[in-house]
Amino acid sequence: MLYTIEEHQNKKLVSKNALEENTKLVGKIQPDTVKMLNESAKDKKNRKLIVKMEAIHVGKTRNSTYYTEEGLKGGLKSWTQPYNKPVLTHHNQYNGEAIGRILKAEYAEQTLSGKSGLMFTVEITDPDAVEKVLDGRYQTVSIGASTDKVTCNICGTDRTQEYCGHFPGDTYDEQQCHFIIGNTFGREVSYVNTPADENAGNRSVEVVDESGSNTNEQVNMEVIQMAEGLYQNTENPEVNLYEHLNEDVKQMVDLLTNVKEGSETNMLEDEENTLQTSNTNEDNTTTENKSTSDEDVTNESEENNTQPSQNTKDVDETIETDDKSSTSEDITENNKEVNELEEAQIKINSLQESLSKFVMKNQKLESKLETAEAEVQRLLQEKATLIESNHKALAEKVVDLKLSLRKSEVIGVDREEAVSEHEKRSEDSLKDTLNDLLNESKKRVEKDTTVTNPGSVVNEQNKKNPMTYDDSVKIFTKMFKGK
Repeated sequence: MLYTIEEHQNKKLVSKNALEENTKLVGKIQPDTVKMLNESAKDKKNRKLIVKMEAIHVGKTRNSTYYTEEGLKGGLKSWTQPYNKPVLTHHNQYNGEAIGRILKAEYAEQTLSGKSGLMFTVEITDPDAVEKVLDGRYQTVSIGASTDKVTCNICGTDRTQEYCGHFPGDTYDEQQCHFIIGNTFGREVSYVNTPADENAGNRSVEVVDESGSNTNEQVNMEVIQMAEGLYQNTENPEVNLYEHLNEDVKQMVDLLTNVKEGSETNMLEDEENTLQTSNTNEDNTTTENKSTSDEDVTNESEENNTQPSQNTKDVDETIETDDKSSTSEDITENNKEVNELEEAQIKINSLQESLSKFVMKNQKLESKLETAEAEVQRLLQEKATLIESNHKALAEKVVDLKLSLRKSEVIGVDREEAVSEHEKRSEDSLKDTLNDLLNESKKRVEKDTTVTNPGSVVNEQNKKNPMTYDDSVKIFTKMFKGK
């Protein structure tokens, strides 16, 4: 979201009443529903709840923060990636235990409260929390999140970069201040007593026991699409998992794909066609045998009328024996095909199970890889920040030494400007300059503190000349002259 100074200067003041957001609340969980849930859950062991909730909506909350559609959509994946964020109580992120996890996060254009926002599907596993959700004590929620931008609606300042002096909730020139939140990156969702978003709370509750049965008789299914060179989850169709599989798993996927293209329906149809053809052949064979036998019986009866009944009996026995032999062979062949189909199905199931394990393992490794990459990026950013900070400190030290030594290039120049200019130099250059300045400073200190020994100083003017012989004679002459 861009906010320019022109937009700020041209904006029109909106009255306080126009900013009030009043939405008719839809009943979250009715008392009759709570009673029904408790009755259905009485005999269930190791119960857990699948709760659907409206977590946060587009618009201004009671603490004067404004969530946008772009911001909520921008951080949507963060609620379940790289791990499923926890469900807490009262935003106790540091020493509180999770009572569940967020299974799914989605942006809904229309919710039961009539406003667009984030919808969470969460799993509650803590026994105490299960009871409190069922009896209605845990009903309203609040999100805990971070953001990359916080814009003041009064002056347009990004509060993550600069302080502007405006406070949310206060009024400036008849305009109430609120902060516009950028991309919302999820950390947790908590059950609270007084949420900032009055419309945030539970919308449906489903009780599930250890056997997997639930009050609504619903089962969550994961649909996987497979084709040649394709293996993807329908919930995340933009990611082709096939590209991340190793060669062995790819061969299994290709095998399953080829089997499914021909699959059981065609096999069964082929089996039915085989049985129908076999039965038709049996009928034709029986008819031909009967016709032939009848002709033989007729000829024999014409040639030998003495044994008609005996010949007819022999023909009937021959026909029955042929029918039994043919049917037995067909049954044996069909049983063999059925056994082969069953073995093929068992093999397919085994391959599917192995493939699912490989895919789950691959997803876990990808999640760990994403976490590791994020940590590497964080450390690299921290390293870059430290290097930049150390470089600036080195430049400041050089400038301060030059100022103390009264160097001409920094005299009369603003200190920050001088530091900025020195930052453009390389680290080696700054270190060399610093060493030179330190040596120069040391020499100046030694020169200023060096003095001669006061006791050895002789005043040449006061120094007397040595006495000669003539001087001595003159002195004695003056002493005895008066006598």
